[in-house]
Amino acid sequence: MQTTEQKLLFIDVETTGVNPERNGLTQVSGCVQIGDEVRESFDYFVRPFPQDEVEMTALEVTGLNRRQFLLPDHPDFLAVPGQHFESPKDIYVRLAEMLGRYVDQYKKNDKFQFIGYNAHSFDMPFMRRFWEKNGDRYFGSWFWYPCLDVMLVWAQILQPVRGELSNFKLATVAKHCGINVDDSRLHDSQYDIELTRQLWLSARKIIDHSSRQEPVWTQGELFG
Repeated sequence: MQTTEQKLLFIDVETTGVNPERNGLTQVSGCVQIGDEVRESFDYFVRPFPQDEVEMTALEVTGLNRRQFLLPDHPDFLAVPGQHFESPKDIYVRLAEMLGRYVDQYKKNDKFQFIGYNAHSFDMPFMRRFWEKNGDRYFGSWFWYPCLDVMLVWAQILQPVRGELSNFKLATVAKHCGINVDDSRLHDSQYDIELTRQLWLSARKIIDHSSRQEPVWTQGELFG
């Protein structure tokens, strides 16, 4: 049977807090991978919606200043090189146009796999709510559900040595797996998604290798 190439969207977001109902996006980064080939990448700084609450704890994590979210003609606007914040509507339109280059949202069997680290609990809910805030309730027409959460994949792989890790944050797991991590770049979503993709590719190698091994049990033995 002929199979089509997998369509993968690696994605990471930075936000103004941890609640997708109250808080909003400040950065969204990722890449589109078709089969084994990365077709394009993106990195956008997003001006929060006016109704989005901006929490100081979130700004401390990302290193952003709320004055960066003001319009450029505002007297208190703070410009930071390399961080140009754009309207959420413009970012939504660009992302939707990008997705449409690879997926027909009106075909139920044509969707992206949404891949991220802690994506099930964080990135995907925030992106879904971002779509809704832009007046579009059809976020699910682009993606398979559930998403592929790299954190949960590695939780299974590292189960035997879980006690060796002080926590299960992205950087901690990446370092444990031998990936070089630049701590000064963490919580920039463009860097975080690079680490996430490296972890995903490493996990795939382990999964593919394991799938070629003979199972240690046969059907009926586990609960017989």
